[in-house]
Amino acid sequence: MSGDTGDPGKAPTILLVGDIGGTRTRLALHGLTGAKPLAEAVLPSRDFASFDDALERFLGGAGVPYPSIAVLAVAAPIQHRAATFTNLPWVLDEHALCRRFGFRRATLINDLVAAAHGCLALRPSALDVLTPTAPVHRGQNLAVIAAGTGLGQARLIWTGKHHLALGTEGGHRDFAPRNALEVDLWRFLDERFPAHVSYERVLSGAGLGMLYDFFASRAEAEPAAITARLAEGDRNAAVAELGLARAHGPAAQAVDLFASIYGAEAGNLALGELSTGGVFVTGAIGNQIVRARRELFLEGFRQKGRFSALMASIPVAVATDPMVNRRGALALARELGAGPSPGKPAA
Repeated sequence: MSGDTGDPGKAPTILLVGDIGGTRTRLALHGLTGAKPLAEAVLPSRDFASFDDALERFLGGAGVPYPSIAVLAVAAPIQHRAATFTNLPWVLDEHALCRRFGFRRATLINDLVAAAHGCLALRPSALDVLTPTAPVHRGQNLAVIAAGTGLGQARLIWTGKHHLALGTEGGHRDFAPRNALEVDLWRFLDERFPAHVSYERVLSGAGLGMLYDFFASRAEAEPAAITARLAEGDRNAAVAELGLARAHGPAAQAVDLFASIYGAEAGNLALGELSTGGVFVTGAIGNQIVRARRELFLEGFRQKGRFSALMASIPVAVATDPMVNRRGALALARELGAGPSPGKPAA
């Protein structure tokens, strides 16, 4: 077992790291050293009534060592050491996790903060650089954006010595149309979400489905074969597949507009944080749509009027490693595991 403590008289320190989202919960156990996990699993989040149920399933596996430190990246804001999910009926609390599972230390971090830490550690081979140069890792601010079940954003602020990762809930900012077509889209979305139309309503898995519905409402009757295809399994994934293949007009329009608005909001994030060091795009949608429609993404990113020249100088890269969040959580867990034992869960 690789979870050595450096003291032969003590049991090895085992670390639990997790990336918990509205769709999937990725869990792994690691030692303080070693690249490979001691155990890992990917669980469908919605199959469990609570995170505790999912964790009990994982830790109950045959031969799974029991952890003493947990660092969990969550797709939710964290307040008072607890997280209530926006897209999942779960609540996680650091103190409650320690009491129930006997952890010596439990820490919740925003999933985009974990992604930010993970992006800094990625090898060049795990980045698809969309611009002439790659993001720089020293001396300038950076930003991270990830469309998935929701829309996550984080900033990496250069302190003069290192980057400080800070989470945001910028994905819930008001959606701002840029042209007449997007004004029509806003009106379409406002009928469905009269309380608030945010960027997340557009830039997420469900948002892609909304874009399809918008274009389908303006087109002729949907062919029976398309209706049948969209009824099979994940509808939003089917829209992406049909759109990327140019197999159906409204789906292709949805994918293209998604890429353009995604680029525009990534540019808004870069401007807001003055992220001249670069922007990392993470998540499955980035790997799928942004890489396939990179020209549309970059056009949306750079069209900022008087600041277009500045935007053209900002590097953008897609993180192709699907485990980037978990890697960021592991880096923090190993920092905590190497430190002194606390009397209460860590901040």
